[in-house]
Amino acid sequence: MEYYVDIADIDAVRAVNDYFPIDGFTTNPNILTKASKPLPELFEAYRDYIRQTGQRLFVQVTAQTAEAMTDQAVRLHAFFGDNLVVKLPAVREGYKACKRCKALGICVCVTVIHSTMQAIMAAKAGADYAAPYISHIDNIGADGVRCVDEIVKAFDRSGYRCKVLGASFRTVEQVDKLAIVGCHAVTITPETFDMLIAHPSTDVSMLGFNRAWQDKFGDGQVDDFLPDESK
Repeated sequence: MEYYVDIADIDAVRAVNDYFPIDGFTTNPNILTKASKPLPELFEAYRDYIRQTGQRLFVQVTAQTAEAMTDQAVRLHAFFGDNLVVKLPAVREGYKACKRCKALGICVCVTVIHSTMQAIMAAKAGADYAAPYISHIDNIGADGVRCVDEIVKAFDRSGYRCKVLGASFRTVEQVDKLAIVGCHAVTITPETFDMLIAHPSTDVSMLGFNRAWQDKFGDGQVDDFLPDESK
């Protein structure tokens, strides 16, 4: 599974990258409105980061027509390079833009997906990623995890190479369940990364290890006891 950080703050992305094996980060128009830095400055930092790390960056178009969406995608791709994934909305104009962008060799994610058929249409249009919004799907009375399960199975049976990118989570359990049903990627908040690996039993075990070691060896560290091979 690919893991992305869902945030505009590049410093937060760098902090997560220090600890976790991430594949990049995702943004959307709403996230970018909350950025603390001017967007031109932020976009330069984004470009520097993906060049340094080789990770992916997802940026969503704000245009409303397929022609304008494609024009924005071309400009974004020219600035950020091949590590950019352009996000297009799962609406009529977005699907048209998806076909155009793919013809130009631009990596595409069809986003704000709320149904299996929307995702299938994205894959059929050539999208590299389809992004269902898990909690949003739950909010309309459906089951977000089940929807992803259906999408993954449909892609496998039809031979589509499009990846499912799960987004919009409320709980770690949702992320766990998506991994079980074979979701290809998720985008989550920085805080969720820490929650993914947190477990009280691990903390208890570590306390036991540390206590036993300190009782026997005090402040000594394990590498302090390596033989001196210089003798």
